[in-house]
Amino acid sequence: MSPLDLQTPLGVTLALLPEIVLTIASLVALLLNAWRHTTAADSRLAGWTCFAGVLASGAALAYLWTSGASPAGAPHMVALDSFRFASLALILVATGVTILLSLGYLEREGLLAPEYYVLVLFAAIGMMFLAGAEDLIVLFLGLEVMSVPVYVLAGYDRRNVFSSEASLKYFLIGAFASGFLLYGIALVWGGTGATSLSAIAAQVDRGGLSLMAALGLGLLLIGMGFKVASVPFHMWAPDVYDGSPTPVAGFMATGVKAAAFLALARILLEGFPGAASTWQPLVAALAIASMVLGNLVALAQRSLKRMLAYSSIAHAGYLLAALWPGSRLAAGAVLTYLVAYVVTSLATFGILSVLGRGGERDVTLDSIAGLARRRPWLAFGLAVAMLSLLGFPGTLGFIGKWAILSALVEVKHLPLAVVLVLTSLVSAGYYLPVLMSAYMREPGPASTHGGSALPGPAALAVGTAVVIVLILGVLPAPVLDRAMETAGTLIRGASMVAAGGAP
Repeated sequence: MSPLDLQTPLGVTLALLPEIVLTIASLVALLLNAWRHTTAADSRLAGWTCFAGVLASGAALAYLWTSGASPAGAPHMVALDSFRFASLALILVATGVTILLSLGYLEREGLLAPEYYVLVLFAAIGMMFLAGAEDLIVLFLGLEVMSVPVYVLAGYDRRNVFSSEASLKYFLIGAFASGFLLYGIALVWGGTGATSLSAIAAQVDRGGLSLMAALGLGLLLIGMGFKVASVPFHMWAPDVYDGSPTPVAGFMATGVKAAAFLALARILLEGFPGAASTWQPLVAALAIASMVLGNLVALAQRSLKRMLAYSSIAHAGYLLAALWPGSRLAAGAVLTYLVAYVVTSLATFGILSVLGRGGERDVTLDSIAGLARRRPWLAFGLAVAMLSLLGFPGTLGFIGKWAILSALVEVKHLPLAVVLVLTSLVSAGYYLPVLMSAYMREPGPASTHGGSALPGPAALAVGTAVVIVLILGVLPAPVLDRAMETAGTLIRGASMVAAGGAP
């Protein structure tokens, strides 16, 4: 494919083809909802329509990726590089699996309003714009398009007061985050005269980072810190994850977090590579605080859902540590770890969704005692997921942490590496008891795990995720090589801007 001119309607249309296809699918599903919206069959029809839209968007993405689409000239508002394509692929995987997990869950819980799936697609569209933005204005628009549907999804179970509480808290904190982000964008524009990341990088390299731009960058980090749930901007995460329907909590832990981190990586590594000495101390402080507090507080949790919420804060710390070096290896480590975390967390929340009722808030270590005797495959999947989140050798989670440590050791930042290793050891104190409860404790009454069976689509999604975690944990070369190659397009683009060339 010849370079796309993003100043023409045709060029922009081709560049945004995955997003456009997903938007069309969401509108088709919305029309179907207006026609059929009362029975479980209507809800399933909406779900499968939206899943077909995800597949169609994936096909459009594959066309762009394999044809080597690239932009003609600069600046442009949407990225056309392998890093964006890999980001969109990860978001589409999280979206598709969330839909499959939700098909049976919504019927079981009696949540049959089919607009749920349209909201999932709307959120995914925002994530795609967020992760692929080359301009801070597009980034903000993507953030808002993503956030508003997720606010609604968090409170989707209107009969559950905890779900309503989750929605309200997420909305209020999200509004603060948006305010910080927008004010940061305004200050960056005032300090550099640009909102394009490539133009900002060129300005910083020419004249340094002014005080106004530095304040704007700090506010950008605060706004994104809320979205990735890093300490001290994590206050919303435990209650929101705990109160939301479980597939929605999984969607927030994977899709929302991945999109926000991918956008943050592009902001720092492409927009502000020349100001690394300014943002690196802040990123290191956020990483250490998130790793320490997330893991220590998770030790005290009895509810599996709240434990996973605090665990996600710790994983945000690991990803921030991966961002710190600002190198090609660091960008590749972010991608590798996100792949491992997204795949593993989707399996974890998928299994959790059938272990309880009414949001799974009451699923504790006691309630999964003896799970391996009654549901051996479910217990096996849960064990693999816990070991991968722990970073146990032979799982994809171990490969992700190894990639982060490699990036830190390359630049000789041993304090962050040591904190990462020590806090990972602490995490064994809450991941391994899950295995012990499932395999080493006596089961409760016969009815305890009677309904713990994944429906067909969810079983396929969870089973595939578990297999991927194991296979890529033993044979990691494909994901590592591809991640490093993909990260190279982001770092190379930033380097060309710094040299004064076209990105």
